[in-house]
Order: sequence, then structure tokens, then C-alpha cells
Amino acid sequence: MAGFRPDRRLPIGLRMTPMIDVIFLLLTFFVLTAKFQEPEQLLPVFVGKTGPQTVAARENPLKIYIEVRPEGYRLRVENRPEIMLDDQNPQEALLVLAQKVQETIENTGPVPIELYCQDAVAWDIVVKVYDVLYALGADAITFRVEE
Repeated sequence: MAGFRPDRRLPIGLRMTPMIDVIFLLLTFFVLTAKFQEPEQLLPVFVGKTGPQTVAARENPLKIYIEVRPEGYRLRVENRPEIMLDDQNPQEALLVLAQKVQETIENTGPVPIELYCQDAVAWDIVVKVYDVLYALGADAITFRVEE
């Protein structure tokens, strides 16, 4: 029994069960605490037939500009005075915008609208302005992006 040593121990192997438990706990933690991007809602778009009346009406669209300013957003309806829109409380500015657009629609009838937006304008603001215009009955809204 020269080669046999009773005090010699076998090497301890890598125990995988606790490691797999930790990995599943971490995976569960990250899946449950992750915040996923909310899907954008579809804007209502209606494609209609064009005719001679639509072509004539599209010659002079109503131009609305949305620009980024340090104090918020600036809305302009063509050459009228500007409206300052606060990102935290936009309701008052959107009401003023609705009144100006409503006046234009009452004076000239339904007109197409071109919405000019700077590239830095938040999509949330663009959708709020679009919703106001759509609620007023505007169905021909074209988006333009300015850099």
C-alpha cells in the first residue's frame, strides 16, 4: 500500500447549481425592472380621391410653425403673434392655437394645413398640436421638418 494515502482528498469541482440559481435571480430581476418603450399610437390618416376642388384649395395652405426655444416651444400661425408653449402645462397655449386656427377656418373655410417642425421638437408636442388641429376638423395636414 505504498501508493495509497488516506489523507489525500479529491479536488472539489465547480458546483453549478448555486451559480445557475444566481443567474436566474439576476435574469428575473432585470426582466421585471426593465422599462420598455411604449409603442407610438397611430395617427388617423385618410387617403381620399383628389379632384379639381382639392387642387384649388391646396394653393394657399395655413402654415403653422413649431420651434424650440430655451423657455419651451414657440408656435406661430403664419404672420400672427407667437404663442409660447410650456412643456409641463401646454393646455393654455393649445387653446390659443385652437382659437387662431378656428378664426382662420371660419374666415376662409376649410384649408389644408402645413405643420412645420424643427428637428429638435419632441414628438409628444407635435402629436398634441396635431390632435388640436384634427379636433377642429382639419383633415389635410402635412408635416414638414426643418433643421
